[in-house]
Amino acid sequence: MSRLGGTRGDDRRGSALLVTMLTAVLVSGLAGGLVIVLSTEQAVEANHRRGVTAFYAADGLLAGVTTELMEVADWRPVFSGSRLSSFGSGPLSVRLADGAAVDLPEMTLQLQRETDAAGGPGPGPLWRLFAWGWFADLLGDTSSGRLLYVAAWISDGGADQDPDQTTEATQRIVVRATAFGPFRARRSVEASLGRTANDAHVVTWDLVY
Repeated sequence: MSRLGGTRGDDRRGSALLVTMLTAVLVSGLAGGLVIVLSTEQAVEANHRRGVTAFYAADGLLAGVTTELMEVADWRPVFSGSRLSSFGSGPLSVRLADGAAVDLPEMTLQLQRETDAAGGPGPGPLWRLFAWGWFADLLGDTSSGRLLYVAAWISDGGADQDPDQTTEATQRIVVRATAFGPFRARRSVEASLGRTANDAHVVTWDLVY
């Protein structure tokens, strides 16, 4: 009788141990899932933050280039490439903090190929690199480190414009500014400027997707 009673006690202890082990496994699984969810949310938040920072950097460069172009009396030297932005002293090929390469000559060719492929019959816009450098240098703030590299391209607007841009009344210029950051943070904004006989003005200002 005592032996049988002892066996029933062992069974109860074994059941409690099994329940405890299953509970520990369940809690561990929930904890692991929570860690994954939190890590994912942090990664998404970090990517969003980098994207927003890149957008404002591109927009800041576009604003600076637009202001500079509005002060130029004749855009023909800009179209020909004989006049570049005052912000253009940086290297044409750099590496970002994560090791990713930014090759501006290759990106100029890529932008031209994409534009030519999307265009219709007739001459399309010809893109030229106009401004480039570290965004910290543009701000004059070297204390924040060099995390973002920015560049701006200009074109004459394509077939719907005067191909030679010979008269001030027909001049139009398109500016695309792009900011490159680590971990594929990249944003582009584009503005179209027009010039009449009396003044220059902004026609459009958009985010490029």
